[in-house]
Amino acid sequence: MSGTVFSQGFLKKLKEKAANVGSDLITKKGAQKTEQVIDGATKKGNGNKDKSGKVNDEKRDGGANSTQKANHLASYSKFDFVPGDKIVYAENFDQDVIGEFPLKWFTNGSAEVVTVDGLAGRWLKLVSGRTLTPTVKFPPNFTFEYDLLVNLPVKTTAVYPAWQFQIYDGGDKALKLSYGGHKLNNMLNFKTRFPAEYADVKMDATEKGIVKLNTEWNRLRDFSRYYGGGVVHVAMTVQGERFRMWFNDEKVMDVPTAVALNHSFNQIQFEAAKVREGYPAFYVGNIKLAEGKADTRSKLMDEGRFVTTGIQFDSGSDKIKPISTGIIKEIAAALKDNAIQVRIIGHTDDEGGAESNLLLSKKRAEAVKKMLVDDYGISEISILTDGKGAGQPVGDNKTSTGKAQNRRVEFVKV
Repeated sequence: MSGTVFSQGFLKKLKEKAANVGSDLITKKGAQKTEQVIDGATKKGNGNKDKSGKVNDEKRDGGANSTQKANHLASYSKFDFVPGDKIVYAENFDQDVIGEFPLKWFTNGSAEVVTVDGLAGRWLKLVSGRTLTPTVKFPPNFTFEYDLLVNLPVKTTAVYPAWQFQIYDGGDKALKLSYGGHKLNNMLNFKTRFPAEYADVKMDATEKGIVKLNTEWNRLRDFSRYYGGGVVHVAMTVQGERFRMWFNDEKVMDVPTAVALNHSFNQIQFEAAKVREGYPAFYVGNIKLAEGKADTRSKLMDEGRFVTTGIQFDSGSDKIKPISTGIIKEIAAALKDNAIQVRIIGHTDDEGGAESNLLLSKKRAEAVKKMLVDDYGISEISILTDGKGAGQPVGDNKTSTGKAQNRRVEFVKV
């Protein structure tokens, strides 16, 4: 499908198998599994297969031993991204049918919701063309995050396709999925290319239809460690005109005058690319837009309560994700500066049983306490913990956005 034709609803069933031997990325649709075999032999650090031939994600991510795990966590010690404290929009595709195009989205090409063996949650597999989110009003100051699964061959002589996405205001109705005949007003356009072992990232910014800024290419070295099915967390912060961006723990950009003043951003567009026919290069998931930046100190000290959705855990686990480092670091600083006692309270969405959610929420609160004590030297006796499970929802558990709002950690001054 091409031009400005929108495609939504049932798409073809996923049936794709690349020809050459290499790293395996297993995509599941209910009881059906489809194996994608990536070109070339698996490189060290990009994955190790078990006896079944599946990629062991822990080893692929450099987690084969405790020293490597410690180094991975230590690499986030300077990570200063702090997500906004009010979720405006979240999408993890858990309301959509596997094998179909997500509801309320738009495309002039092809995309479908899938699951990936060894990875939690659902992913949007971008097959071709441009894919556009529903309209959602962006706050003036916001944070935006998503996970990018990099399905590039570990070893190939082919030219790697680029990755591109945009944030823009396309009016109250869905923007045409073609630049022809449609003049964009304000836009942030991001391009990532993969010349070899590294990646280059740049941004073009438009204000009132006029180019405001073109950045230079910013290099991310050793990026090939994510090829063959690795996941990169992309995060960005907009405060006034200032723009900052991270790929995992590495800050890619910090530009003081990049964003259009008085923007009215309301949509996100992902541009699909493929290595070859039937072989998509990228998947996206865990999309989250939040308002502003959390004011940890004032909320905790003046209001006596601070709530964050920025402390993230592995699905169904109390294991804290490294991308939570920025917000936990800010909380630790607030506790060090003020001799107070706090109670950490964990909350979950309603996935699973009430009893298991209650236990999980308590364990997550304990995990946050342990990190504050062990990594930041906060006194153990100054922190109490509790958990409420899914018993005190603040959002609608029938939607992805509501579930994301409910998965939160609360800090209450005692």
